[in-house]
Amino acid sequence: MWNNLNLKCPTDYCQYNILEGTVLQELPVLISLLTTSAEMLTQDHPIWAEIKVFQNVQEKYKRILHCDKCLQLLQRVGTCLRKMVLLNLSKIYLDLAEKFLAGLQSQSSPIQLPSCQQLEYVLLRTQSAAKLICEALHYSRETFCYLIQRLSVGHLILNLMMATSVTARVNILFRGILVQIFDIYNKLYIWRDKLKKGTTEWPEPLDLPKDLATWLNPEASELLKPKKVPKGQLTFLSRFLEKQTNGTKPNEAENKDDDECVIVEETSQLQSEALDVGEAVPRPKKSKKKPTRTLTESQNLLLEKINSARSLKELKNIWNHLDVGSQVLLRKVLTPCKIKVIDKIFFIAKKKLKKIERWNVSAEDKEEGKISIVHSTGTKLAKHLGLIETESESSTSIASSPVSPPKELKPVKSLKELRRLYETLYEMLQSTQQYGRCIKLQKKFKSRRMDVKRLIQNGEKKIARQLIVCTSKEFLSTFKK
Repeated sequence: MWNNLNLKCPTDYCQYNILEGTVLQELPVLISLLTTSAEMLTQDHPIWAEIKVFQNVQEKYKRILHCDKCLQLLQRVGTCLRKMVLLNLSKIYLDLAEKFLAGLQSQSSPIQLPSCQQLEYVLLRTQSAAKLICEALHYSRETFCYLIQRLSVGHLILNLMMATSVTARVNILFRGILVQIFDIYNKLYIWRDKLKKGTTEWPEPLDLPKDLATWLNPEASELLKPKKVPKGQLTFLSRFLEKQTNGTKPNEAENKDDDECVIVEETSQLQSEALDVGEAVPRPKKSKKKPTRTLTESQNLLLEKINSARSLKELKNIWNHLDVGSQVLLRKVLTPCKIKVIDKIFFIAKKKLKKIERWNVSAEDKEEGKISIVHSTGTKLAKHLGLIETESESSTSIASSPVSPPKELKPVKSLKELRRLYETLYEMLQSTQQYGRCIKLQKKFKSRRMDVKRLIQNGEKKIARQLIVCTSKEFLSTFKK
């Protein structure tokens, strides 16, 4: 009967004489037990805050995960949490405690106290709460293991990391509550034989075990144990937790051989004429050739899917359900920063499509605009996934653009031109390794830029322009040498 939602608390009372003093003297213990148990599950408990966070996470990932197995597991955990909230176990404990307290405070000669059936109702609801917590623990454990598998693949790391942490916290808090509920049930069960039974009869025979933990065993005992996750499934976390110094891991830096360095105690050893320096042999320069990457069959299929997508929804589905484990090179390309960039690309494309819907043009023109946006978004997605190789235009443009010689530099009148002058002088000083003057130039430029912005905000544009001209002349006279 623990799963009967329509079951209501009996309302019958039993009379107790003053001669039955042993029961009446022990009743304050029962009242304090009920009130402390209710305080444990009040709104101040951290589990209720985690339940709200979990519901927000579940609503957020409805759009991201669609019909994924992860979303189904999250929804099952959310269903158990909602049932736990609707059960309102703390109110049931407080109601029974108030009834006992009102009976003790009444001055009538036969004292009216709640019957044993009301206590049995509280035990049934405690039993159902324990069963709900076991289900929540089971599904949250499955959800956590599945999320760890998804994270190890490397897809949707930023989105799924939040769901993983919230699921883990819910599981830990519910394990602590389950142990406390076992203790509460065992202490309340003792009072079943002490209270008098009323006239109310239950629709079904009661199944109230003496020990709740043994009734839920082996389910509860297995769920209360910590889940053992193989270390191989957690290797992906190393890139977030381990710090690298100079391209080497900390362990490698510590275990470097000390024989690689040579300590010279006497400087006279270096000045000996008989020291054989050897012949300087020029080392041939290696031609730097970029390794050509050939795509695998699965990557070629993925590229075809992206190119054949006719709508943004198809591209989004390809991105959300991307099996990165089957792609050989994507695992190196996809980083949390890059995943964030790809999500932003889809967000911008969605905004552009909404703007096209508001155009006052024909349907054919709208369709052409949508197809061009989808095509450009697919190209950007393929580039970020490493399916299309692109040469870095920024490095070539910087290398090809020659630095203007000092004779061509002239005083400027606008803030943008002042910034270009500053960057040109900064590059010239860096090329001649004058790092101290670089720092002085940088400090002076920042302070003058702030002064110019203040003058422009106050409406003194002429003075700001004169300051820019004076600053440019100062830069040329001081740092051009």
